[in-house]
Amino acid sequence: MAIQDFTAGQVLTAAQMDSLQANDYNQTVSTKTANYTLVATDKGTRVVMDAAGATTITVNTSLFSAGDTVVLQNIGAGVCTVTAGTATVSSAGPLAIPQYGSGTLYFTSAGVSIYFPSAVTAAAVSSGLTLISSTTIGSAVASVSVTGCFSATYDNYKILLSGGESSASNVTLSMQLGATTTGYSNVIFYVDFATLTTPQSDGTNNGSSWAQVGAGATNGLHLDIDLLAPFLSKRTTFSGGSSTFSNALGGAVNGIQNSTTSFTDFTLTPSSGTLTGGVIRVYGYSNS
Repeated sequence: MAIQDFTAGQVLTAAQMDSLQANDYNQTVSTKTANYTLVATDKGTRVVMDAAGATTITVNTSLFSAGDTVVLQNIGAGVCTVTAGTATVSSAGPLAIPQYGSGTLYFTSAGVSIYFPSAVTAAAVSSGLTLISSTTIGSAVASVSVTGCFSATYDNYKILLSGGESSASNVTLSMQLGATTTGYSNVIFYVDFATLTTPQSDGTNNGSSWAQVGAGATNGLHLDIDLLAPFLSKRTTFSGGSSTFSNALGGAVNGIQNSTTSFTDFTLTPSSGTLTGGVIRVYGYSNS
């Protein structure tokens, strides 16, 4: 139940007294299905996130007072991350709330809060990687975007793609960050598994996306990279391994995005044909 306001001399009715007690047994709940910014009336209530993809709950200043609390809960498949807007949010545990996880946001002043996670296992606290989002590719799509996966909670990320297939054999996958279409440079060094001859190289200089970050064929998709500082207002870099199924090539790839743009999402596109199935998983590397 949200806090109620009474005036001096007011006579409380039995119904109002029942309402005052109700929050101890049946807390007021508001369910959100997209990114949400807390408001003053959330004080003393339970905010429940229910979304298939990654979401955030943003905390701003001058909405709450010292001693106020808000319970945060996630019942959706996508990880919900408690994010500092204009307020400060501290926690001894992770700010990412997994499915069926919860915690209490406690304010020590109007602009300073502490998040106390109440549904985190010891293994989750000590883990260096946290699953942020899991995106299943649709049927015969020309590209696939993963949105809202980068935030201030993590500096660095691991992105994996496996399963599924491409409509064409021996395709490469390119990656674009946000809506930026310039400043991508990367290089790949590779060898033929069959002959193990002298390594060869290929790459892109100041292109519209990173080329050859992954590969696909009619029998599978593959991508495995570490992405450094995509949300920070710094140049973003990546590194990883790359293999192709049809012509049995394998190697290492790395690159840089030559801007200081802060990114929250990315798009994968095959060099030809379409993609069907497969799961893109984004993990955040713990900052501590």
